[in-house]
Amino acid sequence: MRLHWHPFSIFPRRVRVALREKRLPYEDVFVDLPNGGTRTPEFLRLNPFGHVPVLEDDGVVLYESLAILEYLEERQPDPALLPAERAARGRARQFMCASGDYLAGPLKRWLSRIFSPEPTWDRPDQERALAEMAAHFDVLERELGGREYLAGPFSLADVAYVPLVCDLELCGLESLVAPRPAVRAWIARLNGRDSVVATRPQGI
Repeated sequence: MRLHWHPFSIFPRRVRVALREKRLPYEDVFVDLPNGGTRTPEFLRLNPFGHVPVLEDDGVVLYESLAILEYLEERQPDPALLPAERAARGRARQFMCASGDYLAGPLKRWLSRIFSPEPTWDRPDQERALAEMAAHFDVLERELGGREYLAGPFSLADVAYVPLVCDLELCGLESLVAPRPAVRAWIARLNGRDSVVATRPQGI
């Protein structure tokens, strides 16, 4: 198994966490993202949309992190990362989608300040992004009430959120966690997992 990724990209970490949770050996293939590595003919043969992650597994080539997570669950059902009960399984998939649909976008807009000089920042849009993230965390606070994880046991729902919530202090976003105790405790549990520790961005 080979995973094509680069640390600058958020979504590959989901796959790296799942691979470790499943105890599946794989080879890292680092794509030279800053220098156009996703636009080479070789890479575009793997993913014509030119994004990481891409997983290769004995002739199977998959892109899109959520599709890869589902594939890994079916390939290696034990340990299970989706609940057995139908409603809980649906809830897990609901949050897998919500993480990318409603949190990743505003987070990326906020993070633009890290990769661009301050005079070019779109401050009004970054304030809107911050408000959108806060609203999302309000939803998570309500949904996590009385739960350790989003869908009961630790699942792909939580895996999908790992790269979006586990290092907020690095982005200057501690304020999103401080007033939300259920979210704060959930993130602490995520950060205590070996798979999350092992996939933290280098140098942290």
